[in-house]
Amino acid sequence: MIDKETPVLAFDVSKGSSHCQAFYSFGKPSGRPIRVAHCKSGMAAVAEIAETLTIQTGKKPKVILESTGVYSEPVLAWAESVGLEAFLVSPLESAKVRKSKIRPTKTDALDCGVIAEVAYTRSLRRHTPRSLLYSRLYSLSRRRAVAVGRLVQSKGQYLRNLDSVWPLFDKACDPFSGFAMFCVKKYRHPERLRRAGKSKFANVLANAAIKLGPASREAIAERLVAYAEDALSGCESKSASVDALVSSLDELEHDMAAADELTERLISAAKGLPCFPQIASIDGVGPTLASLLCAEIGDPSRFSSKRGLVAYAGLDPTILQSGRNGGLHYSITKKGNPFLREYLFLAVQNMLILKRENSVTEFYAKKKSSGLCHKAAATAACRKLLACIWGMLRSGTFFEK
Repeated sequence: MIDKETPVLAFDVSKGSSHCQAFYSFGKPSGRPIRVAHCKSGMAAVAEIAETLTIQTGKKPKVILESTGVYSEPVLAWAESVGLEAFLVSPLESAKVRKSKIRPTKTDALDCGVIAEVAYTRSLRRHTPRSLLYSRLYSLSRRRAVAVGRLVQSKGQYLRNLDSVWPLFDKACDPFSGFAMFCVKKYRHPERLRRAGKSKFANVLANAAIKLGPASREAIAERLVAYAEDALSGCESKSASVDALVSSLDELEHDMAAADELTERLISAAKGLPCFPQIASIDGVGPTLASLLCAEIGDPSRFSSKRGLVAYAGLDPTILQSGRNGGLHYSITKKGNPFLREYLFLAVQNMLILKRENSVTEFYAKKKSSGLCHKAAATAACRKLLACIWGMLRSGTFFEK
């Protein structure tokens, strides 16, 4: 919270504009809320109010607004340009204050007063602009998440079309391997592959610039042609279903290339961080996962304690203490960064699959033996891993095996 004698400019942010109300101090507004557009001419009116507050109180006002993602960024940029400190209010905090009223009322104008009350009575987070590198990492991480989401959808669509034209193809080989996708795109229908034969298909594979893995091209050709001879396709070779299959394969290849390109850019950018080799030293964490963790944690200096980082990830426990109920062993709040939780969970899963022996897997085994299910024990291990990461970043050390 800020001092109750400090003037503030409270913003209720929406898309393209905000309601703004100035306060001399706690409970003392300087006027009614005004609506301002998120442009230079619109924010000029707020700048005049800020200057008046500074003259009348002898203190620069603080800018207070809810953390609303992209809509609040123009206001934060304006505050930085005029030299005013900005503080972010959690929408959950303002909702609590609003609901605590005898007759809760929500309007854009009244919300300015609620946001100002939160600033004077609740904890706040000071806005610190990300450095260019961390900002780029964050953007690449989120863009990669969108690309991976599209890739999952395109994989599903491709498999649905594949089951119609090439049924049971996934039993013969990995349908997403390079040679399998090449085969489907080249021959389109199992009947055409059957007519080509083993020797011709082996020669085609020899001239194709694709990775075949440990198997020889003759072995791959023999296996796939044997599949084609026994395949019972659900359509003819000139059916529209074949066209749909090839089209979905083109989309899949495009989405795979986009996700791979963003991953490479993310790793390249993350390698410039001093914390990258530290996080990459964790068991089960490769370059991609290390880059994603670096991007979602951001600048470690913005967290004053381990508890702050744990709360940022939403891994802090829900406390509901009453009477004899101690409020322990409740689920996590999940009021934090869902991407960071997902990547931590993936790291813990990798440790367990690889059967690594370290403090995190020992903690998981302890929780599992106490009666927790796998998911609950792994979630507890995620919190343990994040605490280890905090210690590593603070001390400059690496993960202890």
